[in-house]
Amino acid sequence: MKTLRSFSLVAFGCCLAHVWPVLAGGEIKYSSPDGRFALRITQSKDDEYHPTVDLIEKESGKVFVTLHAASDTDLFDASESVLVWSANSKSVAYGFRASPPGARILSLGALVCFWNGSGFDKVFLPENLPHPDIKFPKGKDESVKPYGGGVKPLRWLKSGDLEMSSEEMMLSRDSGKSYTGVLQFTISFDAQHHPSVKKVGKTKTEVEE
Repeated sequence: MKTLRSFSLVAFGCCLAHVWPVLAGGEIKYSSPDGRFALRITQSKDDEYHPTVDLIEKESGKVFVTLHAASDTDLFDASESVLVWSANSKSVAYGFRASPPGARILSLGALVCFWNGSGFDKVFLPENLPHPDIKFPKGKDESVKPYGGGVKPLRWLKSGDLEMSSEEMMLSRDSGKSYTGVLQFTISFDAQHHPSVKKVGKTKTEVEE
């Protein structure tokens, strides 16, 4: 199977939560199921592409994990940042757009964290994750160019495994058609939260004119 060099960190648990309104301290959204934690995005009106993205305690505003710092020199679009929570609010996956705004090649990444009783511990995904195997018409595979892709956290399962998707987009130079391959897989974690790929599905390819 082909593998993808991952630009992903894994992060935090399941269930996409509701979006919360913009408060004085930044935009608060993706609250945990127990209502205690959330994602906060703080950005300057004059510099929207150098935001600070934090995992916080909603009531106090305490920062547990800074997911992206405003001091980072790279441009960052926080509009696609999401949290996927586990039902017990103790695991959460952070999905984000890794490529800078305006980049022609899209890159998607993820990062995971687990509650340790007083804070969240980061856990990094393996560097090589399952990669879609796109099926092209016979003789057309050499006339396509990459258009981006990456991994997305989807949901936490009752078993504690994280279900994810790996996507890759290709564009045909001849026909102008775009091919998108999507592959779903699960990541399991041992008692020390070491991740490993557990189950890999089959690639589904969509073609658009």
